[in-house]
Amino acid sequence: MTIPKELESVLASHPEIISGAVRFVGTRIPVQALIDTLDCGGGIEEFLDGWPDVSREQAEAVIHWQQNHARLTFGLDLAS
Repeated sequence: MTIPKELESVLASHPEIISGAVRFVGTRIPVQALIDTLDCGGGIEEFLDGWPDVSREQAEAVIHWQQNHARLTFGLDLAS
């Protein structure tokens, strides 16, 4: 699994930790938990309440990266 350069300080993956799933640095919490929360209509507050070991900055970095990835894909201006 390749982690985007912009998220290397936020996400990690190691084959011996949660079967290599991409997780938030310093935790065993997979990034999939954030994506699933958002996909089910929950917000960042709900995610942070359920996973207090993840910092707001970590979660926001992933969301910001995802939004900018979509913006690049569609030729839109990047969010600042």
